[in-house]
Amino acid sequence: MEYTAETVDSTTGEVVQAPIGSWITITEYGQTKGVGRKQVRDVLSGLGILQNETEDHTPKHASFAERKLTTRQRLTTKSVRSGLGKRIFSIVGRPFDVISPKGQAWIDQRWADAVQTIKTDITSSPVAVAAQVALGEFMVSRRVRLDPEGQVRWLLDHSPDVAQADMSRITGASPRMVSHYVSNRTDQISKAHAQIKVTLKVPLRMSYQPCIIDIAC
Repeated sequence: MEYTAETVDSTTGEVVQAPIGSWITITEYGQTKGVGRKQVRDVLSGLGILQNETEDHTPKHASFAERKLTTRQRLTTKSVRSGLGKRIFSIVGRPFDVISPKGQAWIDQRWADAVQTIKTDITSSPVAVAAQVALGEFMVSRRVRLDPEGQVRWLLDHSPDVAQADMSRITGASPRMVSHYVSNRTDQISKAHAQIKVTLKVPLRMSYQPCIIDIAC
């Protein structure tokens, strides 16, 4: 997308629009590298210019089990201040980010090394490799894509031996967010177990009325 900057001509007082280059979305940048939306975000997260942000869309009086959280990977404040991109807050639809020409050049210089680092980190752990393959196959079989938290939970259920650092590399979630997801799951399981124990302590009331059978001889 071509962006322009508006300035006021001090001589004429007219508003002048000057082009500031082509700004593209993160997914569009990934297409220039021949990768999909997930891989490009994994790489940019590894470079430190993307971070996970969780938005709470839970209705006001909803219960804990009815929470509606949305996790998105957005440009960090530091990267925006450095001129690498902008965070766009759409009034209609979901927000998105665009990468500036400066940001594209910055990523280009680091792209190959970042991709190689991810591949090396994951392939160094056979357990992580197997988990990544299994998660990928599961994701393909689903109509709705799992968000990063759902992917971490799936790994915890099906590949509990995978280290949190590897979960971060596989899902693209930051190490801090992976730790947060793990803690959430642990808390929910503990509360569920406690609720089961409370339910079992309630005495059962049973009434028994044997049937009276008359046998006519």
